Amino acid sequence: MSKRFPVDVILQHNTDGTIIPIRLRFTNNDGERVDYTIKGYKDLSGQETRTMPDGVYVTSNDLVYQCKLIVNNQQRLIYLHRDPSGKSWFMTVIR
Repeated sequence: MSKRFPVDVILQHNTDGTIIPIRLRFTNNDGERVDYTIKGYKDLSGQETRTMPDGVYVTSNDLVYQCKLIVNNQQRLIYLHRDPSGKSWFMTVIR
């Protein structure tokens, strides 16, 4: 399983009920708080119960996104998951 990192997330809640991730903030390996704008995403929510490629088990009720970020001028893909309790978010980095 990939390592999970807790993240702060800014989301857009649309009138049609969809939720779009816009920005992330987390503490990097140097202990600094960093912000990233999400450059693109795929909503992987509402699909069948399964284990994601990052090793996280999700159900059809979980919110899951595959997101593109630009980190040090390079594109990185992450998975963004809402904790099953609905109280917090975490990300896993796709290697």
